[in-house]
Amino acid sequence: MKLKKKKARFARSLRAHGKIVLLLLLFLGVGSVASAQVVSLSTSATNVTEGGANPTFTISRNSNPLTTNTVNYSVTGTTTSGADFTALDGTVNLNFFNQSVTTTIEIDDDNLVENAETIIITIVSASGGATINNGARTATFTITDNDEGTFTLSRTPATLAEDGAATATFTLNLDKSNATGAAVTIPYTITGTATNGTDYSVQGASPLTFPEGVLTRNINIATIGDTDPEANETIILTLGNPSNNTQFSYTQMPVAQRTVTIIDNDCAAGDTPPTINGRANAVCNPPTATVNLNTYVTGGATSAPAGSSLRWSNNANPTAVGALLPNPNITATGTYHAVYWANDNSCFTASSPVTITFNTPPSVGTVTTPSNACNNANDDFGPTRIPLNSLITGNDAGTWTYTSGPATVNPTGANNQVNFRGQPAGAYVYTFTTTGAEAPCTNDSISVTINVDDCDPCTAGNAAPVLDTSIQRTFCDDITTGLNDYAPNSGPNGTVLRWATDDADPTGSFVPSNRLNDPLPGTYYGFYYDAVNDCASPLLQLTLAQSETPEITSSAGDSRCGPGRVVLRATATQNATINWFTRATGGSPVGTGASFAINDLASTTTYYVEAEANGCKSSPRVQVEAVIFPPVTAGNPENASSCNAAQFGTTTLDLDTTFANTASAGGWAWSSGPANVTINGENVVDFQGLPNGTYVFSYTTTGAQAPCENETAEVTISVSSCDTDDDGDGLLGGLESTLGTDPNNPDSDGDGINDGDEVGDDFDNPLDEDGDGIIDALDSNILDTDLDGVVDQLDPANNNACIPDNSNGLCDTDGDGITDGQEETDGTNPLDACDPDINNGNCDPTPIDLEVVKTVDKAEAIAGDEVIFSIAVNNLSNRVARNVTIGEMLETGFEYKSHTATEGSYIVATGEWTITEIPANGTVTLSITVDVLDGGPYTNVAELLQSFPVDENPENDSSEVTLNIDLPEGIDLVLEKFARIVKEGDTLGIQRPYNDLSRVNPLVGQEVIFTIKVTNKSNEDAVSRIVVSDLIPFDSESMFEYISHVADKGGYNQNTGEWRGDSSGSFDLIRNEVATLEIRVRVIAEGTYENTAEIKSSSPAESEGNYDNNIDTATVTAKFRTEAELGIIFNQFSPNNDGTNDVLKINKEHESTPVDLVYDIKIFNRYGKVVFEGDQMTDEVIWDGTWEGKQAPDGTYFYVLNVTLQEEVEGFDTTTTKKGWIQLIR
Repeated sequence: MKLKKKKARFARSLRAHGKIVLLLLLFLGVGSVASAQVVSLSTSATNVTEGGANPTFTISRNSNPLTTNTVNYSVTGTTTSGADFTALDGTVNLNFFNQSVTTTIEIDDDNLVENAETIIITIVSASGGATINNGARTATFTITDNDEGTFTLSRTPATLAEDGAATATFTLNLDKSNATGAAVTIPYTITGTATNGTDYSVQGASPLTFPEGVLTRNINIATIGDTDPEANETIILTLGNPSNNTQFSYTQMPVAQRTVTIIDNDCAAGDTPPTINGRANAVCNPPTATVNLNTYVTGGATSAPAGSSLRWSNNANPTAVGALLPNPNITATGTYHAVYWANDNSCFTASSPVTITFNTPPSVGTVTTPSNACNNANDDFGPTRIPLNSLITGNDAGTWTYTSGPATVNPTGANNQVNFRGQPAGAYVYTFTTTGAEAPCTNDSISVTINVDDCDPCTAGNAAPVLDTSIQRTFCDDITTGLNDYAPNSGPNGTVLRWATDDADPTGSFVPSNRLNDPLPGTYYGFYYDAVNDCASPLLQLTLAQSETPEITSSAGDSRCGPGRVVLRATATQNATINWFTRATGGSPVGTGASFAINDLASTTTYYVEAEANGCKSSPRVQVEAVIFPPVTAGNPENASSCNAAQFGTTTLDLDTTFANTASAGGWAWSSGPANVTINGENVVDFQGLPNGTYVFSYTTTGAQAPCENETAEVTISVSSCDTDDDGDGLLGGLESTLGTDPNNPDSDGDGINDGDEVGDDFDNPLDEDGDGIIDALDSNILDTDLDGVVDQLDPANNNACIPDNSNGLCDTDGDGITDGQEETDGTNPLDACDPDINNGNCDPTPIDLEVVKTVDKAEAIAGDEVIFSIAVNNLSNRVARNVTIGEMLETGFEYKSHTATEGSYIVATGEWTITEIPANGTVTLSITVDVLDGGPYTNVAELLQSFPVDENPENDSSEVTLNIDLPEGIDLVLEKFARIVKEGDTLGIQRPYNDLSRVNPLVGQEVIFTIKVTNKSNEDAVSRIVVSDLIPFDSESMFEYISHVADKGGYNQNTGEWRGDSSGSFDLIRNEVATLEIRVRVIAEGTYENTAEIKSSSPAESEGNYDNNIDTATVTAKFRTEAELGIIFNQFSPNNDGTNDVLKINKEHESTPVDLVYDIKIFNRYGKVVFEGDQMTDEVIWDGTWEGKQAPDGTYFYVLNVTLQEEVEGFDTTTTKKGWIQLIR
């Protein structure tokens, strides 16, 4: 207080003496002191214990000026501020009054088990110009934990029932939380007399784990119930040491406090009653008089649990020993009850009943051995009918059946009579079988044998002689066989082969012996004759026919001048058919009748005529000639011009050069003109010096043969000086003479265009627009000589309608004188000169040999590559080949780019390369450039489709190349094909499940649905551009009529049979996706059809080795519905309770009259298993479509039916066996 007063007085004094001076001095002094301050950090003890004395730290400065220093410090370390200790504010102020500041760290004494932790104090900054002493800047305090964790164990409850409903729990508790940063684990083991997994189960992990925050862990024990009586069992838990035994501890408890006891609750007899087995509970007495009931329990007496026995009682709920039977053997029908009974009589199970029935078997009685029977037509020689009921006595109810014998003769009627009339001789065995047995008794059988003989003493037998059909029976002129030749087999002993002419009295109309080897035409009857008894076997009928061979009585040939119609004639005896041939022997007739006309015969031909009547033909054939005399021609000379002054042009003219066609032999003569002209020996005329004008010469042939006549033709030669342009066409006469134009006509070809204009400016190279060698001035621009639609001036061949376009209807491609258009109208072949007239002069069908060679510029490629196919056609013959067509269709694995052909034209759309002609020994080529596509196929074939003449060697008519493509692996498309018969109300519906089959048997008139499924089983994600072929013919010869179709992907064309995409040309499938197509048809004809579907292409293509599942077949076998004949089943029925055709029936009417019949039938499924069998049935209803108490599945079944008529019906055998099939439809 004194110091403060002195300072105050001093301050007032300073103010009195001069404030300015004092302030200046203070400023200078304070600034000097403040600039020298250093801040440091000091501490108390740095190692402290949680719960002990709190540590402190002090921040100070080395001097004490009037200025203030604010010091900031940080608090770090492994502790948590505010949790492990009270939070610090991080700032102290040092001033004149507080040169140092001490801070206490208040440590929190928590209840956590922790590791040692640190608190770090660091001076960060100091204001007021102070500096920090780096040597005393930081201090670290270490806090040691004072807590330990203790584990304690509890158990609830101490005992458990064995029923498995209750559980026991061991609980382990930790008194303090684990904050060490690492989980503490305690292992445990379970021992005792109980077995883990058999007597109990444990729920709780081992070891037990205590991470931070967890104070309790449980181990749950659940019992597992059983039926075995046993002693009580124990479960003992033993804990191990904690994994951190320095900070945590556990003291093991006594065994009794960590034991759980399982209390047993089982009876020695168990809880389960005896199980009755499937043994038949009916017995047959005799032979079985006593039954051991233990055999009806599964396992018998040994099935009783240990300490118990299998016992029986008449009481369903026995509770005392007195209610039990003394033993298991019984002799009477009744219901008995089985129990497991504890041997100490302390407990027992529930009972299981079984009813035992004793049945008695029926008796077959006693059989009396019968006498022999006869097989004759009546009873004249002995009994032919035997009632089987009369052969047995003392029998119960039963049935007779045929067992064996030479023929099946079934018993009929109330007395089970057997009729042996007309049946083969031998031993017949019949079996009587009782019908009243109740299982397990079985019906008994007894057999009787009846010996059947032919009691008639006649030895001729019952069979007619056998005809040898290989012996001729129709003859021309003479019969060259004997009657005995037709029956070479020997008859029964004691008989001879005889022939008769009267079938009503064969033994009274024997054929005379002289006619046996020389018979006359007529009908004969052969038989085996027993002379002793004067009797005959059945008759063999033989008819011999004899005809006279006709003869050609006259024939006449024909002749004419040049090709044309000739008529050949002939006559014959017996009004025979007259046949005309082109060869002396063999071959087929080319004409029939008394006159035979050949149209357009081009050359002399020999024909042969033959007469035929009743299968007899005249021989040898008569030769008849059709003669064609060659006509003559004057050559059709064309007018010309010449000069008469050599200085202006040529004055000589060879008349032979004026022929437009080749002329026959003949001579030239001058006819008229301004002056008579001499023709030299070479038919050359020299007009030098002769007058101008028109000179006419005639040419007359000399070699005509009658009926042909010689011809005369004239030619006009215009003669001038040739130094003038007389016709004003711009061409001098001499030039026109050289060019061949008419010097007196300005338009020589008459097309309205001046000769000078059509010649052009270059006289040495006159215009020839079509390049045919005829200059335009002589080639009309309006005339179409061959009428092919192209004027002569533009037509390279004025007289050939096939050039320049051979597709027009006027073209005569085969050179037979008939235009192609006419041949197409007439239905004949325009490419074959032998059709329709084999006598045409151009008909030379001698075959040729064309070789097709196909190559590719690279052997291997991948999708996207460009390749070039080259096709060469080599004519290996020394004759010209015409009208050649090569098939070169690109497969879908290639995309067309361009082509080049040395001859002909190639049409990409049709794949046809047409070639007008190939010279003898010549070659033509075609090159096609393509890109390789995904999906294939990659095989390319070039093939000869047609030629004239035809090719004689098919071995080299086609050539194939296959491009090797690197295909991806794992591509697998699976195709399945099914068929089903359409039910009533059935529609196309891909989403509906149906019982599709690979083979169905519909009736004509029913409908069938074909189903095709394609599944992508590939490893790839998707397969695209899929094309499937499934062509079902719907033409006039098909079994089917198309109705409709549906596809869930793409579209189907019933005309081409292709299933592909609607717009993209294909459809796609992702992996495991399925596409389905259904085609509905109506069956319109009987037969069997195999419908095959096949995957044609895809992208990527199918991997090698996966092709087998790309094709599948469904088979349809259709038949007509069976007509309702006597004893024949209607072979279709539908047991669907709609009141229509619900059951299978037999027809028991003939001509609207009921017929009494008995029948046996067996019906089999398609696996050969009998599904229905009936004996001695008389009902109209045969079968209701059930099998073993259940509905038989729909489908095709097969039957064997034996029908026996109880009375004779005209036209039917008494006993008939039929086989057939049945269609069951639901």
